[in-house]
Amino acid sequence: MKQTHLVTGPFPELWRNVNSVVVIDGVGLDGQVFVDDQNVEVTLIKSPEILSEITDDEFDAFESSSELVFQDLANELNRLHGTTFPLRYWRIVVGAWFQQFAQVVHMRLKIAVYVFETHGALKVAKLDLTWQELLPVTHDEASLLFATDIWNHYIYVEAFNFVAKSVAENILVSSSERNKELLEYRQNINFGLPSPQAKLKLETLLAKISPNPKVVLAGVVQSKLALVVMHLRLRSLPRLWRFSSKLNAHAIDEVARQKFDISKSSAVRFEKFLRELLATNLPTIYLEGFKELQNIVSESQIKRHPKLIFTNTLLHRNEQFKVWSAEHVISGATKLVSGQHGGGYAVKRCKSWAENYEISTVDRFISWGWSDGSKIVMPTCVQTYHVKLKPTSNGGLLIVLGPITRNSDIYGILGVQSNSTYLDNVKKLVTLLPQNIRNQTIIRPKSASSVGKPARVSGQQIFEILGGAVEVDFGSIGLNQTLCRNRISIVTYNETTLPNNVMAGYPTIIFWDPKHEQLNLRASKFYEQLLVAKILHHSPESAARHLVDIWENVDVWWTSKVVLQARETFCENFARHSKFPALVVANALADYR
Repeated sequence: MKQTHLVTGPFPELWRNVNSVVVIDGVGLDGQVFVDDQNVEVTLIKSPEILSEITDDEFDAFESSSELVFQDLANELNRLHGTTFPLRYWRIVVGAWFQQFAQVVHMRLKIAVYVFETHGALKVAKLDLTWQELLPVTHDEASLLFATDIWNHYIYVEAFNFVAKSVAENILVSSSERNKELLEYRQNINFGLPSPQAKLKLETLLAKISPNPKVVLAGVVQSKLALVVMHLRLRSLPRLWRFSSKLNAHAIDEVARQKFDISKSSAVRFEKFLRELLATNLPTIYLEGFKELQNIVSESQIKRHPKLIFTNTLLHRNEQFKVWSAEHVISGATKLVSGQHGGGYAVKRCKSWAENYEISTVDRFISWGWSDGSKIVMPTCVQTYHVKLKPTSNGGLLIVLGPITRNSDIYGILGVQSNSTYLDNVKKLVTLLPQNIRNQTIIRPKSASSVGKPARVSGQQIFEILGGAVEVDFGSIGLNQTLCRNRISIVTYNETTLPNNVMAGYPTIIFWDPKHEQLNLRASKFYEQLLVAKILHHSPESAARHLVDIWENVDVWWTSKVVLQARETFCENFARHSKFPALVVANALADYR
C-alpha cells in the first residue's frame, strides 16, 4: 500500500526509502524541485498560491487574535519578572518579535490546514532537533532563523501535528549534520547579538557637555552635519548615541518556561496554536537574559526623561534601545517618534509586521508622504538626501531583483518567493528581450551572503537559473552608480528601490504578478496611474514589449505628460523629495514637540 509522506525541507533524509511525497515549497533557491529522485512521486504545494487567497476578514481576525495573545504575554512577562510594566512597555520591547513571529506562524498554519484538508493525515518525517537548539537569543536572530529551511521544517511539522493531531506518528530522523549546520549558522551570526563598540572621543565629550538632553536623535539616517542642523533646529545640543553594549547568550531556564502560562482556552485554532508555541519560542533576551539587559540599560541611562526620542532604524531589532526608550516613554514625560526608512509602507493589502509594530508603538510616525487619516502619521518626505540620477543615453538595462527566499515571513511580499511565479517571470522577461538589448542587460540580485543571509537566492544562483544569458551584478559598486551607467531599469518588487528611483527621476519600468503583489484600496488608485503611463506592468510580456518600443529614445516616454503626471502623483504620496530632508524632519518634530 502506497504511503504518502509530508516533506517540509530540502533535506534528502526526509524522503529516503519513500515512494510518494507531498512537498511544501519544493522549489529551492536554485529554481529546481529539490526532491529529484525519479522513483518518488512528488506533489508540490506552493504556499504563495494559497497565502495570496487570504481575505481581508481573515487577516483582520489574525490581527485581533494576535493582539489578545500579546496582552496575555505582557501580563505573563510581568509575572515572571516581578514587574508591573504597562502594556506599552512590553509593546515597545517585545512587540516587534511577537508581530513577526505571529505572522509567520499564521502563514505556516494556514498551509498546514490546506495540506491536511487536501491530502489527509500524511506520515511526517521530522529531523531530530529539539526546541532548545532552535530557541533564538534575540529578535534579530529569530528574524534570520525564520528564513532558514531548518527552522521552517520545524514549524511546519509543529503546525501539521497541531492540525492533524499526529505527533505520535512522526518518524524521527537523526541527522547530526543538520544539528551541526544549525549551531554553526547561529554562531556565525553571533546569535543576533550586537558587536560591542567602544565610544568615540567625540561621543564622550558631547555626553559630558549635554548629559541630560531634551531631545534624543538616535539611529537617524542623516549625515553628522545634518544631525547638527536637526539638533540646532530643535534647540538642543548635539549628541551621538550608541546602543551596542556587550550582551550574552544565557542558558535556557527550562523550569521557568515550563511554568510559562498563557494557554487560555480558545475556539480560534490560530490563537490556540500561537499560545502553545510561545514558551518554547520566546527569545531568551526577554526571559533568561532580561535582567542583564535591564542592568546594561541602567548603566547608560540618562537621569532626566527627554521630551522627545526620534529614530529611523533602532526600533525593530536593537534590544538595548527598545528597553532604554520604553523606560522613558512609560514615565509619561517622553514622546517616541519614528521615521520611515524604506519603501513598501502604506501600499500592501496585508500590512507587514514591521509597519504594524511601528504604528502601534510610537506617538508619531513620520512618513515619506502618505497618511492613513490618523493623528499618528505625519506626512513629510524621504528622510535621506538623494540626488537626481542621470542615466547614460546609450547605456544598457539594469534589472533589479527583490530578496528572493524559499520561506516568506510577510504576507505582503509573497511575490519574491522561489515558489511563486517570480523566477519564471524573470526568466521569461530575459528570454523575451531582443538580442541587442539582452547583450546590454545586467541583473542585480538583492544582497545575499553565505554567513548572514544564506536563505536568499545568491547572484551565482541567479546566473545559473538564467543559464548565463545576461551579466549578473554582484554588488561591487553601489546601486546608484550602476543605475547611472545604464539608460533604464526594470524593478521587479514593491519595496524601497521603486520609490527611490521614481523620486530620483530615473527611467524605470515596474513589473510584478498582481496575484502576489496585492495593493490596498488607497494605494491602488496611484498605482493605476503608473499602469496607464506604462510604468507598471503585470506581465513580463507587457514589460518587454514596452521596453522594446522605447529603447531607442527612453527620454521621450519618460518625460511625456502622462508619465510625468503619474510620477508626480506617486512621489507626492510615497516618495516626496526635499532638498533639505533633515530640516523638514526637524521642523515636523519641532511642531509636534
